[in-house]
This record gives sequence, structure tokens and C-alpha cells, in this order.
Amino acid sequence: MLGLLRSSLASVLTHGLLSCNCRSEHSSIGFATVALCPDISALPSRHAKSKMLCGTACSADMDCDLFHFTRTTGLCYLGNSTCEGLRLWTNGPCVSYKSVRQRVRASAEPIAEQLSLKMLYRFGTHGLENAADPSKYRLWSGSATTIDAQGAHFVEDSNSFLMAATPCFEGFFNVGHKFSIFVRAKHPMNIDGTYMTMRECVGNKVSQDFYTYDRNFWHDMYWPPQPKYVLTKSGNVFTRSSSVALVSSGMTYDTNGAAHYFFNGSMHPAMMASPDSSGTLTNSRFQCIELGGYLKTPRYSVRGSMSCFAMSTRLLTQAEFVQLDNWCKQV
Repeated sequence: MLGLLRSSLASVLTHGLLSCNCRSEHSSIGFATVALCPDISALPSRHAKSKMLCGTACSADMDCDLFHFTRTTGLCYLGNSTCEGLRLWTNGPCVSYKSVRQRVRASAEPIAEQLSLKMLYRFGTHGLENAADPSKYRLWSGSATTIDAQGAHFVEDSNSFLMAATPCFEGFFNVGHKFSIFVRAKHPMNIDGTYMTMRECVGNKVSQDFYTYDRNFWHDMYWPPQPKYVLTKSGNVFTRSSSVALVSSGMTYDTNGAAHYFFNGSMHPAMMASPDSSGTLTNSRFQCIELGGYLKTPRYSVRGSMSCFAMSTRLLTQAEFVQLDNWCKQV
């Protein structure tokens, strides 16, 4: 039933390859020195606010992505979103884009490099910042989504989601590549709840999604050049229940399809659910990632909380999924 429900929706949508010219991270980009940054004494006290609130205050003052370094206010912050280490604030001239890139990377969580993570979110401590690289993929929140120390909370509402712009992201996470997805969440086990979709930023077309339904975890991958999509599932690894339960789940994708699913400490071989033709295709651009909802369709909301989300550019082992889960438990 699920395959028919989701595939029927997919069959009326058209999909296409992401096409963009990605500039190398090693390109030489220069920026002139700008206004002075504030004195340390002018900053919010680290002890007066939670890490998450402090992160929100800091991240609102600087926008530094792959191609831009933009001062949106008079502040200059060169650290990660939790304000850890106020030494990263400076009252001297702001440094160049290149220096900011180096210092931001140095502040990323060590586990990100260990597990080859491009995305790493722990909402209760890092807010909407990407802990793997705070200079990229910062999320924004739909008006019906709330975030607190327990994580991001989703409800059955079309405005309940998190989203980030991810230009060229499908160069890492698509057919022909190896990657892994991890989610730590808390929700009823009888829902059709979407953890992640890679989609158009404006429009309703998707290239893949990872979700839970009917005792299984599922992964849909749409691949226009073939043209087809492949739906895999974990097998019946949990019991349907309206009771809220803690879920640590993940999947590994080995170039042509899901290889394994992770659930609460155990690995399960992926099972083929439905390979099929996807019909007429167009050149869509899937340059955003959405968490917690599916095409802004309320019935596909997680309807619970998500405390962690991560994506790796390689196949994670069972032990590494457990390591990531343990990192997510920290406060």
C-alpha cells in the first residue's frame, strides 16, 4: 500500500539531474578588511544563556557559506554555533574569507571528520547550525516547528519542517556513490513519517526520501537518466504502536541501492520493495534538503521530535552508527 501511495504521487512528478557548476573550495577568493568586531565585554555571557540560545544569537550575525562571507550586522563571530570558546570572538579587524573558512572548520566537531560527515545536526545544543561545518547548510524552520533542548518538534502541519539550501549536494548523495544517513528521533511507531527528502527548493519534485512506515524503514531513490526509481525497505524491524518510542535509525547506500538499515543498535540487510519506471522526466534542480516533512504534506510529518540528523559520504558500520548515536545523546 505504501509503495502504491508514494509511487503514485511520484509518477505524476517529474525529476531531473541537478546541474550546477561547483566552484572548488580551494579557489582563491579575497575580501577587504571590514569594520571592527565588538569587545569581548559586549558579548552575551556564556553562562547566562543555554548553548542553543547562544548559538542562535551568534549565527544570526554572520552568514558564511561556500561562496560568500557576509556581515549582516556589526558583529563578527568566527566560531561554531554553540559559542564555545569566546576566544573566537575578536575586537580586531575581521579576517578574510579564507581565514574564516579555516577557523570555522577547526571548530567543527571531531566526529564529523572521523565519520566523513557532510551534515551533522544536534538541535538541542547546536540549534539549526551544521556541526560538521558551521559555514554550510544552515537550516531554516517552518513556522509550525519548535526547537528546544530535546530537539526539533514536528506536528501535522504543512509548515512543520526544517530545510537547508544544498547546491551541488547530489554530487555526494545519489546513484553511483556511497553514503549513509542517520536519524535519532522520538515519535509514535504507527505513522508514515518522513525523516529526510532531497527536493526542489521551490516546487514539489523530489529525488529521494528516507522515512518510516508499517514496521519498516524505507528509502526511495529517483534517478532520471535511467529513468527509474528504486524503493528499498528494512524488513519488519519494529512493532506498530501509537505509543511514542525512541528511534535511532539509519541506512547505507552502496552506489546502486540501499545496502543495510540500522535500527536501535542493530544492522539489517536492505530488501528490494519496488523498482519501477518513473515516467516522463524533466531537468529539475534538487538543491534543498527537508527534514521532518514530505512535500509539505501534513500526513507525512514525523509528528514527534528529532534530536539528531547526519549524512556521511561513505558506508558507516554498525559500530560507527552506535558511535554517532552516543554522540547525539550528549548534552
